[in-house]
Order: sequence, then C-alpha cells, then structure tokens
Amino acid sequence: MEGRRIASLLLSTLRLYHDPVAVTFLTGDSPSGLPRPKNRLSLCQVLAHVREVGEPVLVLPEDLHCQTAAFVCGWPFKEEKVRKTLSKFLKPEPAENLYRKRPRLPEGAFRGFLFEPLARVEGQPQAVLLVVDALQAAHLLDFYLYAEGLPELPLTHYPNAAVCGTMVKAYLEDRPVLSLPCPGAFSSGKMDRGELVLGFSTRAFLQVVSVLEEKASQGKVSFLGGAHLVGEDICRNCPLIAFKEK
Repeated sequence: MEGRRIASLLLSTLRLYHDPVAVTFLTGDSPSGLPRPKNRLSLCQVLAHVREVGEPVLVLPEDLHCQTAAFVCGWPFKEEKVRKTLSKFLKPEPAENLYRKRPRLPEGAFRGFLFEPLARVEGQPQAVLLVVDALQAAHLLDFYLYAEGLPELPLTHYPNAAVCGTMVKAYLEDRPVLSLPCPGAFSSGKMDRGELVLGFSTRAFLQVVSVLEEKASQGKVSFLGGAHLVGEDICRNCPLIAFKEK
C-alpha cells in the first residue's frame, strides 16, 4: 500500500483533522524497536496517541487494560468485567445476547496489533481507522457505495467498543463500519468533539481511495476548496447562493 501518497490525498482533499491510522494484525514474532504502552491502555487511547502524535505503537495482550477490547480481539479477558460493563447499558437479556453475538476475532489468532500512521505504512495492513466528522464520513461512505454499486449501508451501533469493535467488524465483514464514540472513546479516546470512528478493511479502503482519486482529478471533491461550496456539483440550488459587492 502506498501509505504516504494515500494519506496525503485524504488530508488534502477531505481536510481530515487527524492522521489516518493503519492497523496490522500480527501472527508471528512482534517487530522489535517499536514503542509500546508504558502503562496498560485501551485501544481508544492507543489510537488517540497514534493519530495525534504520529508515531507507531505496538500493542500486545499484556499492554491492554480494556477488557472489552481484549474480548473482541480474541485475547484473554475477564468475563465478569465484560458482562458488568454491558449491564451498565443493557437489560440482562439484550446484554447476554450482545455478549454471545458480538463480532470477535478468533481466540488467539493474532499475537499483537501494530497501529501506525497511514503515511508510514509500506506493507498491507488489515484495517484502516479514521476519526472523522459527519461530512467527511458521508463522502467516504458515498465513495464506497459508488465503488460497490450499492444503494445503502446499514448502521450498526453498540453501546461500547467503538474503536476496537469497529476495527474487528470491518475486518471480519470486509466492509466499512461507522460508529459513534462510546463512553470510553469519548473520554479516554479524546473524541470529546463528537467525532465518528470509521473503520475499513484494506480491500474496502482501497476501493474508496480509487473513487476519491477519480473525483479529485475532476475537481469534484467538495473539500478541495476554491470558490465552490460543499455539494455544489450535485445540489441544483447551490448556484443561487452567490454574493456581490454593491
């Protein structure tokens, strides 16, 4: 993946506030010489660091504090803590249903995750995570609909696991997944402006990038700036919004 070129394209056309983050799922020996959390953290906190500071972080099971993240990642977890967390949001029956049916990586399938700025990626990650606003998300999801020839995308909302659950679901279902920030992501993940979490499998992400490149080459990405207003190329009313000096 041409990470540097793609990241530059995303940042320049969609005016992202944060660096896109690629996640590589590790099955063999962990790379050496990479920063790891000094204290046990959640994946929300790891993502916040990588997208803000711009350095890669290696996460192994012993680095993870959040038991919900450990559960969905297929790592050892404390079942009573996961169930207790769900009980804060859901009645007993829905909580049990979510516990048993939530998308989860195969137990022990991956030994770690490498979170790194997309601009530094040279290999092929398994997922890409973006922290976006509603308009940025709409553009990216519209590009996926265009690429896939689909009329709509379903919304999946869980009461927690915004970052880890979005990453895992996007990977397992090989599609984009959009999530609202859960309480953990809102506070620990530094999403206090109400940002959204948008996750892609690599295949789905590259499809979106292909459409973005096509639109950008034609000057049809609304965030490219200049005299054009957002959505002017598709909204018939936009040409009426004009001003002149008297």
